[in-house]
Amino acid sequence: MNLLEINNRIADRSGVFYWQTDRRISVAEAAEIWKDKHRGINSDDIIRVANETMSDKIVSIAPVDPGHQNNEGSVNSVRDAVLESGRSVIIRIHPKGVRNGYFYTESLAAKRVRESGLPAYETLIVHESTGEDDSSFQVIEKLPGLTVSGWLKQNPADEAVLVHAVGATLANIHKIKCDGFGPFDNERAKAGELVGLNATFADSVRVALDSNFSELLRYGILTPAQVDDLRRLFDKGNPLLQSDESVLVHNDLADWNCMTDNGKRISGIIDFDECVAGNPVMDIACWSTFFEPERMENFLAGYFSVAPKMENFDELFELLRLRYTISKMTLRANRYEYMPTDFTKSRIEAGKKHLAVSFAHFKIRG
Repeated sequence: MNLLEINNRIADRSGVFYWQTDRRISVAEAAEIWKDKHRGINSDDIIRVANETMSDKIVSIAPVDPGHQNNEGSVNSVRDAVLESGRSVIIRIHPKGVRNGYFYTESLAAKRVRESGLPAYETLIVHESTGEDDSSFQVIEKLPGLTVSGWLKQNPADEAVLVHAVGATLANIHKIKCDGFGPFDNERAKAGELVGLNATFADSVRVALDSNFSELLRYGILTPAQVDDLRRLFDKGNPLLQSDESVLVHNDLADWNCMTDNGKRISGIIDFDECVAGNPVMDIACWSTFFEPERMENFLAGYFSVAPKMENFDELFELLRLRYTISKMTLRANRYEYMPTDFTKSRIEAGKKHLAVSFAHFKIRG
């Protein structure tokens, strides 16, 4: 692989609705980069590079633990580490030689969330890869507790309370206002500004839609007639897409990116690598694609205990859930091509059920 050439593409989010789906690399390139995200990363190299900048030096990094709770669903290799002061931190390391291009955005988003009174992490340093033998990484504060997914494995009776708490947490995140729409400009984030790369909400929802359609046609998941109907539904003139409201959208606030230390509250919010500027209903729609419909009642009860219900919420939710399902089905189908596991196949089948529900709602041709 020509990593220099790939790095010029992979960090460009101007054509992205959902980064893991729409990043500008081929299926084969993605397979090669992420077949083992831990490979080739040397702890001594990370310590040396980090300690050139950090005043509170890293003294040790834990060995690779693929089962680490923060590795679940992450594109990064996540390691525990300890500083000279005794402080515990997390190091999120991108595959070796691959430019991240969003760590400054992630760090600024987490800072804004923390400044709003919510439990997000502090970023100590960001390092961007300088070549094929270097790794992009960020050193961040280690937050207390377990991920909600980890907690619920041990304490399933706490699910209703925690799902309600996640909904309320998300509503509070949405109090943070942004400029523009879609993925953030990482260079402007480096300068302290959260500004989306798209001018309008409609633009941000429609970006990469045609390429998603092409892939789903290729896999036989959509028919040409369905694509015609979907194009009309997502026309930029659709009144539902004429939103001026732009807030911080986490875009991945699932159980594995929320933490709890007591089963009743959210003690940490992590992993902002998909965050965008957008309409708050985006986050609700995105969350809904991960879980069974039975979960929505508690989640929405939590959300609307903090925020009023938006105008046209129900129809916009259905439209955006369909948009996320199209995106995630593209991701899952591509992933199955290079990682044909039973789990990926099960996610494709679950996505087909979501599509069927949306098609019935919007009267898309079968």
